[in-house]
Parts: sequence; structure tokens; C-alpha cells
Amino acid sequence: MKKFILKYTLASFFGIMASCTGKPEKKGQEPSSEDQSETLGMQSWFLSTGDWQTDPQIYVREFGAGTDTVVLLHGGWGAEHSGMIAMVKGLEKEYKFFAHEQRGSLRSPFPDSLITYDNHITDVELLRNELGLDKLTLLGHSMGAVLASAYAQRYPEHVEKLILVSPAYLKNPFPAEDMELLQASRKASEEFIQRSEVEQELEKYDLSEEGSPLSSKGETIKNRIGFATRMLYDVDKWPKLNNGKALYKGEVYGLTESTYPENGWDFINEFKRQSYPISVIIGDHDFLDMENHITRKWIAEIPRANFTSINSGGHLLWIDQPENLTETLRQTLNN
Repeated sequence: MKKFILKYTLASFFGIMASCTGKPEKKGQEPSSEDQSETLGMQSWFLSTGDWQTDPQIYVREFGAGTDTVVLLHGGWGAEHSGMIAMVKGLEKEYKFFAHEQRGSLRSPFPDSLITYDNHITDVELLRNELGLDKLTLLGHSMGAVLASAYAQRYPEHVEKLILVSPAYLKNPFPAEDMELLQASRKASEEFIQRSEVEQELEKYDLSEEGSPLSSKGETIKNRIGFATRMLYDVDKWPKLNNGKALYKGEVYGLTESTYPENGWDFINEFKRQSYPISVIIGDHDFLDMENHITRKWIAEIPRANFTSINSGGHLLWIDQPENLTETLRQTLNN
């Protein structure tokens, strides 16, 4: 059952986590104040994993002007970080953010032999040491929420707060007693992707009928509409996606998955033993947990945990419900 669940997740995640909401800058125009706030204090650098001259390095993007630090963990495995910038848009004046691209991802190339579950965790610890912080506030999305949880399991003494957005499954293998909830979620998800709005969106671009070969741009549009069908509540927001192909290194998922702990994980049980604050934010139309029955049941096992379900939200909440997400994150970070 463990392998079945993970393969289902992998197939769904291909091309996912390279999504972002960046707006193209118009030629001849100065960036607006809104554009400037998106990149306030932004700079990038590389984190050494050993010897600076010979060992692979981790790409790090930092931005924001606040005094409190938040480390952002993107999903994937094998995606890139730009969606995380979009996720916290509007909070840059209040916090200092650091997002690294996990080893093997677009800007952090690594040999296959060095791409493991344990090494992903170690990289977060390397970043903590580099930043000179005793404790981290970790904000992880999707598989990044799994990484945040795995780090917290290994280094609980260095966790200030966990914020898990649209988390991938926090128990693996999936508990037998919850399989009925999983099956109901999948059924609801498959019904949702058949909604009439999808066909209407394809028809706008003459993509609903099989015919002559599409242009490269046409293939890209069709692919992104198909991706939005599962990832977004509002499929007509697909132009805000920027995913697929070279932006996502799908092989990193397989390499990481092959090195998972032999007994999997039960982060819910781990959270019960700790005292740091935990918040989970998820859309009510997240394809991994439609209507949130699974996540709601698990989080209820942790008395101190905070659970928020965002209406009309899919897996990529910063596209479906940006204002709602921003305010929810602000309240969560301030508490």
C-alpha cells in the first residue's frame, strides 16, 4: 500500500511545484510599487555543502525587510522555489524570507547519488547554521510540508514554528483505518476534474477537439489547462501558472522516494510529543484531500495544532485565493 500511495502522488506531482504568479513587466515601464514589493530586498546566493570549490551548492533566494526570519520549503521533490515567493506576497515588509532550491532542482544541480531524503533534511540544517539561527520558523508547501515535518522530527530543538500549507500526506504508509477517507477524497477529486469549466476553457483556445498538430505554444497552453484542472479551483486562472518541462526535475522525486525511511513516517504522532506551534492551511478543493476530511481528522489528534480550510481553494492557494492566504499566513505568523 505504501508504494501505491506514493506512486499516485508522484504521478500527480509531475510538473507541479514550479508554479508561480509572476506578472511580465511591460517594456518601457518602471516597475510599479506592487512589483517592487514583490522583490523587496531580494538577492540570491549559494550555500556550500562542504568544500566551496569542489562540492555542489544549494541555490538560496532571500527577500523581505522584516526582522523575523521565515524559511520557505517548496514542494516537488524536484521543483523550484518561485511559487513560494508568490505564496508570501504582501508579507515582505513584515518578514525576512529565505527559500532554497532543494538539491537536484533547477538551480541546485547535484549528482544522483547525493539526492536522498536524509540529505534534503541536512540541507535545511546547513541553512539554519549559515543563517546563525537557533530556531527556525518553517513554512512548507506540499512535499515541502513533509520536508519541514521531517526536519522537525530530526531537530525538534531547532524548531520555532511549523506552518504546513497544502501538505502532502503526513502519514506514510497511509493508515488502513483511513483508507475509506482516502478513497472518498479520490472519487470527489476525479469528479471535480470533470467540471464543465475545463471544456469551456479548452474551447476558448480551440483545444477541445483532436485535430492537426498543435504549435509549441498551443501544447503548452493545453498542458497548463490540464494541470490547472487538478491543481486549481478556478481553472481559468491557468495563465498564472509557470510550470513544466525543464522547470521540474521529476527524477528527483524518484531518487528521494527510493531513500525514504524503511518504516515511512507518522509526523502526526511525532507532533504530539513536541511543544512547538503547528498550523495547517489547506484548500477545501485540494486534490490530495478533497473536503479535507483526512487532514482535519489527523490534525484533531494534536490539541495545540491550528487548522484552517480555505474555501474555493485548490492545491496552489496563492493562485486561487491569494488575499485569503496572505491574511491567514499573517495571522498564523503573528500568533
